[in-house]
Amino acid sequence: VSTQSTGSSGINAEYGVLQYSIQLIWWYLEKQGFSPEYVEQLKQLQSSLSLARKYFSLGKSVEHMCGAAVSIHINDPILRYSITLSRISSALQFLCDNIYLFSKLGIIRLDQGNIVSISSKFWLYADLMNIIRVSYEIRHEINEQIDRQESNLKHSNHSFYSTCRCVMSRRPDLFVDLVKNVSDIWLPINSSGLTRLSPGTVGFCGTVSSVLGAATIWQKSRKL
Repeated sequence: VSTQSTGSSGINAEYGVLQYSIQLIWWYLEKQGFSPEYVEQLKQLQSSLSLARKYFSLGKSVEHMCGAAVSIHINDPILRYSITLSRISSALQFLCDNIYLFSKLGIIRLDQGNIVSISSKFWLYADLMNIIRVSYEIRHEINEQIDRQESNLKHSNHSFYSTCRCVMSRRPDLFVDLVKNVSDIWLPINSSGLTRLSPGTVGFCGTVSSVLGAATIWQKSRKL
């Protein structure tokens, strides 16, 4: 099950890279005055990739709820609540995506715009919890590094910048995850209507987030 989950997650991440890269490309071509027919074909391809990603998310809601049942027992309260709430929110987001997929396939009938809005809110909340968690972990690592430096009298004169560099070299996964989530959070902010970003900005943020997401799946040393 774990191998299958990793495989579907990897394919989903790769499709995400393609989806948002294509959005960035058609936005640029449209700005440059390329053929509207060609731009429309790219938009349709992007839409198909988005729908395919929802197919690969089938069952993810159960996976995240099982993860939440495990993380609720973490001793550190900040990690316990941030990770657990993130997983519950992701589970509800994927559930909404599954319902949207069934609606697109004609299995059920509902207001697709409404379900997309609800999904975006759960997505936004999950990203917020992820940013809180990784920021907390980075702060913890920095404090530990400062304590090490202060205990070493020969190397006690360190700047905050050098401290952050030491932490980054030791825990690159934390900084990769922070950049990924900060890039990713603009997507649900935009789709939920809290702000209105250009398709190019959405494409850029989505591409960065998807590339880093794929990296955390295929390179385990970068996975938090």
